[in-house]
Amino acid sequence: MARPRSTSSSAAAPRPATLKTLAASLGLGITTVSDILLRGKTNYKTATIARVREAAEAAGFRPNALAQGMRGQKTQTIGLLITMNIVDPFFAELVNRLESRFEQAGFMVILSISENDIEKDKRALRFFESRRVDGLVIGPIYNLRGTIDQSSHYQTSLPTVKILSSPENLTDCVSINHRRMGRIAVEHFLARGHSRMGYLMCPDFPRKHQGSTPFRGFYEALHRRRLFRDEWIWIDNHPAAERAYAQMQHILATAPRTSLPTAFFCHNDYCASGAMAAVREAGLDIPGHFSFMGCDNIKTAPFFNPPLTTIDLKPVELADHAFSLLIERMRHPRQPARYVEIEPALIERNSISAPVPH
Repeated sequence: MARPRSTSSSAAAPRPATLKTLAASLGLGITTVSDILLRGKTNYKTATIARVREAAEAAGFRPNALAQGMRGQKTQTIGLLITMNIVDPFFAELVNRLESRFEQAGFMVILSISENDIEKDKRALRFFESRRVDGLVIGPIYNLRGTIDQSSHYQTSLPTVKILSSPENLTDCVSINHRRMGRIAVEHFLARGHSRMGYLMCPDFPRKHQGSTPFRGFYEALHRRRLFRDEWIWIDNHPAAERAYAQMQHILATAPRTSLPTAFFCHNDYCASGAMAAVREAGLDIPGHFSFMGCDNIKTAPFFNPPLTTIDLKPVELADHAFSLLIERMRHPRQPARYVEIEPALIERNSISAPVPH
């Protein structure tokens, strides 16, 4: 009697990609591929890094997390503590990029979002420590009621990188030149003929004109030219589109247009979208009656009405630096702390023109 044939695997399943097979297919050394995918090193040509990552994604390469964990008694997990609301598209893009980079390197990311609740942050830190995550990314860290970096609340023995936070000697950090952002706004408005400039949805941390904040750069650039007016600073500790919309409605309803700025610097693009909607609903033109500049350069900014001039804060570059810093910190825990500062860049579109006389 003939035995039935096994149908479990008449054709061998394709073997998963390994560092060795990836390196061979790319014509590169195993060390090069390992440096890029597992260690986050960026000291290779940009084209080489892109080619390795694309090949790894196409081949479905996944590092052997179990073997790596057994060798180093690691959990292959990363804690990501974001203190802001990731409804803001900038933070959504930042988180997405971080998760993608760590996942490609063989780590699972555990995300906590606190929305500036320090007690929730403390609970998250205790959780990450109890789970023995291999490393931690935290940020932004600042106090919306002042300018003091709240680092004392975020002390941990875990390898840590701070993002969008003040530099300090004990922790790796990657951030933006925040003061430069405010100066860029003032200088560009001036170049387009504006001398009446306001800051919309400004958090309350700059009231003492201290710290490295966009407001400080904005204030310094205007004050030096004797153009700063305190009544043109609208404070809000929770800058969001719907709140900016309501704030601009209130401004237009309660103040004569001749008493208002001709140009508004918005704390972020998300706020700019709300404020601009209120202006258009009032029957006013952008940039004819008011000019607007945002901050973040979110992916939808080119599709605003009109397309928004903004400041690019480079979330992908920010995430890539944070990833590389943490990988290096986990590999070399005793090396000195490093600080990386990214320079913002003006992105010109169509929301700013020369002021029209009232």
